[in-house]
Amino acid sequence: MPTKNLGENEQLLLGIEPKGIEHVSQTDIEAVYQQRPNRTFLGSTPYLAIYNFGKRFYSPARIDERIEKLRRKRAEKTAQADDSTKVRRIQDRFDRRIARQRDRKEKGNLLMQIGEPPAIYDSLLMERTMDQVDIYMNTKGFFNHEADYEKQVKGKKVYITINIAENEPYRYSALNYTIPDDSLLQIVKRYEDRSLLKVGDVYDEQLLTQERDRLHEMIRHNGYFDFSRAYIIFEPDTSYGGNTVRLHTIIQNPENGTRHKAYTIQNVYFKTDADRFGLARDTLEYNNVKYLAYDHKYSFNILDNKVSVYPGQRYSQFRTSLTQRRLTEMDVFQFTNVSYNKITDATDSTAGNQLNAFINALPSKKFQETAELGMNFTERRPGPFSSIRLKTRNVFGGAENLEFGIRGGLEGQFSIATDETVMIREFGGDAALTFPLFILPFGGKNILQDFNPRTRLYTGYTNVNRAEFQRSIYEASLDYIWYKYPRPLQTPTVQYVFSPVNINIIQVNRIDPTFDEDLRELSQLSRSFVESFKSGFISFVGFNLIYNTNDFLQSRNARYMRVLTEVGGLTAKLGVLPETGNLRQFQYAKLNTDYRRYLPLGGQRFFVYRVNAGVGGPLFGTNALPYDKYFFAGGASSVRAWQARRLGPGSYRRVITETENGEETDRRFIAEQPGEVLLEASAEYRFNMVGFLNGAVFVDAGNVWMLKPDNRPGSEFQYNRFYKELAVGTGFGLRLNFSVVILRFDFATQVYDPAGDLNGNKFVIRDFRFSDFFRQVDPANRRTNLNIGIGYPF
Repeated sequence: MPTKNLGENEQLLLGIEPKGIEHVSQTDIEAVYQQRPNRTFLGSTPYLAIYNFGKRFYSPARIDERIEKLRRKRAEKTAQADDSTKVRRIQDRFDRRIARQRDRKEKGNLLMQIGEPPAIYDSLLMERTMDQVDIYMNTKGFFNHEADYEKQVKGKKVYITINIAENEPYRYSALNYTIPDDSLLQIVKRYEDRSLLKVGDVYDEQLLTQERDRLHEMIRHNGYFDFSRAYIIFEPDTSYGGNTVRLHTIIQNPENGTRHKAYTIQNVYFKTDADRFGLARDTLEYNNVKYLAYDHKYSFNILDNKVSVYPGQRYSQFRTSLTQRRLTEMDVFQFTNVSYNKITDATDSTAGNQLNAFINALPSKKFQETAELGMNFTERRPGPFSSIRLKTRNVFGGAENLEFGIRGGLEGQFSIATDETVMIREFGGDAALTFPLFILPFGGKNILQDFNPRTRLYTGYTNVNRAEFQRSIYEASLDYIWYKYPRPLQTPTVQYVFSPVNINIIQVNRIDPTFDEDLRELSQLSRSFVESFKSGFISFVGFNLIYNTNDFLQSRNARYMRVLTEVGGLTAKLGVLPETGNLRQFQYAKLNTDYRRYLPLGGQRFFVYRVNAGVGGPLFGTNALPYDKYFFAGGASSVRAWQARRLGPGSYRRVITETENGEETDRRFIAEQPGEVLLEASAEYRFNMVGFLNGAVFVDAGNVWMLKPDNRPGSEFQYNRFYKELAVGTGFGLRLNFSVVILRFDFATQVYDPAGDLNGNKFVIRDFRFSDFFRQVDPANRRTNLNIGIGYPF
């Protein structure tokens, strides 16, 4: 019982629920609670139970004895030390131990920290909560709201309901300015259409704060170097009645004058290397900017494309931040900063309104090495992997970056040739040269300079060695990359990648005879399987768009969308690169859209969902996609209850007959299942369990299909039945969030299998056994899947 340890007059607070709100955020209401109820799950209080269990082993008196013992030992060791260095080292060591004991006394032992102490209901704190609710509702314009609370008592358990009647909010009826400085008034009026406040909108103090920030930035962008937010005051007037607010925006004059000063830039100095004491830099001028360096290693033309601050301009915070952002994005400087000094000259009456600009750019290391070592866990076998990368900056003096990388690893994979798990060996390397501008045949060096343009030349090699086959892939591409910013000084939310040149050469070096026989047998059912494994030449044009408003930890109210399009084989139709040797040319088109939504629920809780759809097929009368261009379902970032690439197509199920001990038995044949149509969706509820340990409950659905019917019943996409062929899986996950990396364990089980089992049963959740996560099971009979990965699945 969660209440058994309570005192005679104590009650346990198990819930506070706001009701009646329609226009304000429940999460914001919950944020002002002065007392948090104990968390419940299915009517129980697991975190409180953990805390109470840990408290059995908690003794403050015993901790005090340990602290006193450590103090005595510290004194003894200090007395025995023969120099001050040893004394400090001994004191530091014992001080850290004592601090840990004090922390344990304050917070409790590990179990108590994992759990949560009892939330003893406090009527005084509840009154303070109601005061905060009133304040919050007033900040949102609901001055006439009504709020009270009801207390429901069940034994020693208390449940609170906060009843809020919002009533009619107050709206702006007039927006006026009081700005004694006429020049400043003209600037504010000029950008009045960008105001966040509109007549008829509901009064909102949070929006007022944002409007103050907008005015401050806008004024600073127009030359007012000394201007601060404190000069901006809002005075709301509700005395006119009718739930109306007349808002007066006041911008005060400076204390020591009647006007704010607008500043002009006289000189711009750009330093491109670190200071050396006692040595003078060489100064060269380009486009009115003075470049100072001991050794000029960077192209003035490239740097000039990134600079927006020039002599003769009015000071602008916008151009200042834009220059700093552009220089940082070049990835050749470790630190960039733009600062200003006021010019003081008693002989020049205008000097008081002038600035000198100083652009300081500290170069990054010329060479940067990174190494990665990790472990994959698929098909019940762990496989190590490793990679090493070397970046060389400013290769030719134009801020070009050259990267080399080599990688290699092993991974467990189910083999249709040997009918068992084998280890795949993969290794490769790549090189990429990136330029901080567009390189085009007709010039265009200044195109899209506000969008961080880049040109990337890439080449790579990959060798895959499996029991069934060995393939080598040679790649080369030309990419143009640029970004879109929601506002010029914010993080980009859209990335565009246009790839006019992509060339892949696939060389099949070896095919196992058994695997080759299986390919030919499968090709009698599907037109594409054996063709996809032939050596080939792939040329395609691609365009990739990524929209993302989230951060690395996926903690924002955000959206993500990726749209990928490819058209391959056009060179063959144009006769530019005709078919040669044994390299088959593939002609195809492909479209893939991936949409994700992230919804914070408060208290480190999130609801996330994803929809991923794609279609691709051969063009111009050809009959096959390249194998790597097909869609696959199943795996750690797809429908997690199925093994990677083993789901589908459609409701097709292949059964083979085997003879064992003179008896024939039927079993499902599980092989990689490529498809030309992909449709999958996932929903996940994420929550914090304790500290860095997070949990998740998820549901996945999806499948792949072929565009046209073949000899595999149920494999083609049909509008009147595809929804019946969506495989469904569910499960729970554990995520270890170490800030720099997230280690993920997802336990998933199949619920609905459109192919069914050997008896035709499609609802296979009845076959779930938790022990299957941790023991060897025939892949054909496996209904559970443990996925171990780095990062979130989506």
